[in-house]
Amino acid sequence: MALNKGAVLVGTADQQTTGAIAKAPIGTALPTDATTALDAAFVSGGYVSENGLSLTPEYSTTDIREWNGNLVRRLKESFDGTLGWEMLQTDAESMRTAFGDDSVTVTEADRTHGTRMAIQLGKDLPERASWAFNMKDGDARTRIVVPDGQITTVGEVSFTSSAAVVWPVTLSTYPDENGVSIYIYTDDGLVTV
Repeated sequence: MALNKGAVLVGTADQQTTGAIAKAPIGTALPTDATTALDAAFVSGGYVSENGLSLTPEYSTTDIREWNGNLVRRLKESFDGTLGWEMLQTDAESMRTAFGDDSVTVTEADRTHGTRMAIQLGKDLPERASWAFNMKDGDARTRIVVPDGQITTVGEVSFTSSAAVVWPVTLSTYPDENGVSIYIYTDDGLVTV
């Protein structure tokens, strides 16, 4: 393998039209590359903390050993992929992402109050959705697409006077009709003349 400095990428958020993290109802047309504009059904997930996005692919395997105990083959039993990030915004869309649409009620501002939000934490997980995570490094682009994902964990939230309130979430992924849970697309940004 040849050394290639151009293949060393950073995962800077690509905050173009929809933001670096976007979700849409399942069934929305999904991108199949790193640069095509997202369908209008995708909505922004808002700001993400400086810790960025983490992707954790996890394979479970079974070993096949021969009579003397030597490993001769390894079979994949299952795949679980998760993505994690910390939402920086405490607004209706972020809270609906973390806790589900039915868990958040918004009352618009009037003459006596600003916009009010009521969030109910309870037994239900948020709705499943399709997701796109957009990153850039100069002209290079990386996009992670999750056809079917669901926020399954909201981590510890701290309310202090010395730091922004962040909402750490974990997105669990489910396989699509092709058995794929996560697609990763890249474009190195180098065009030919």
